[in-house]
Parts: sequence; structure tokens; C-alpha cells
Amino acid sequence: MKQRTLRKFLRDTAGVTFIEILTCVFIVTIGIMSSLLYMTTAQAATELAKDKTTAVSHAELLLEDMKSRSTLASITSTNWTTFWSSFVTTNSLTALPSETVTVTYVNAAADPLAITVAISWTKKSKNYSVSLATEMTK
Repeated sequence: MKQRTLRKFLRDTAGVTFIEILTCVFIVTIGIMSSLLYMTTAQAATELAKDKTTAVSHAELLLEDMKSRSTLASITSTNWTTFWSSFVTTNSLTALPSETVTVTYVNAAADPLAITVAISWTKKSKNYSVSLATEMTK
């Protein structure tokens, strides 16, 4: 009798209901969508990190050029915006979109000279900026 009851139970419960299929499809869809969201967020973060690394590298190049100057006056008298645009062209550097360079001094006559180099750029209608500060003496 037990065996007959088991067969009847298995026959009555065989197959998958429509609600079970819909639930499974919903769960799988949520998993796929969250994976896609993660990948696009990771890609955007990677692009921003690349841009920031490029901006820091550009600021470091400017500071290295300043370091190679023989006097502080030669640093403060240089138009760094013009210098940078010709430097990018001459050395075939890849500039960031709408990249601008700003060099500021706390006191241009001071020794040591406090210098701040800011690299700004615009990407996808958002403004970004990286600043490096140092002091130089000759």
C-alpha cells in the first residue's frame, strides 16, 4: 500500500508550475542585472582612476621642469599654461579632455617658494581636478 501511495504522490507532483518558472526567471534576471550594473560601475571607476593618474603625472612633469630651473625667479616668471600646451604638443602627450593647468604661489618672492599645481579637466559634463603642492628652494 505504501508503494502505491508513493507512486500516486510522484505522479501528482511531477512537473513545474508556471509560478515556479516565473519566480526562477525573476531571480535569474535580478542576478544578471546586478552583474551588469557592477560591471558598468567598475568600468566608470577604472576610467576615472586612469584620468586621475594621468593628471597627477602631468602635474609631476610640471614640477620636475620647475625643479630643473636654476632660480626661483625663472619659475615664477614662466607662463605655465602656455608652457604646458607647447610641452604636450612637442612631446606628443595625450591631454585629458578640456585639460587646463593652473600654477599658484603663496608668495612669489618667498624662499622657499610654495607652489601648487592644479590640473583640471571635464569629462561627460563633470569637472575634475587634481592638485599637488610643494615647496622649492634654490
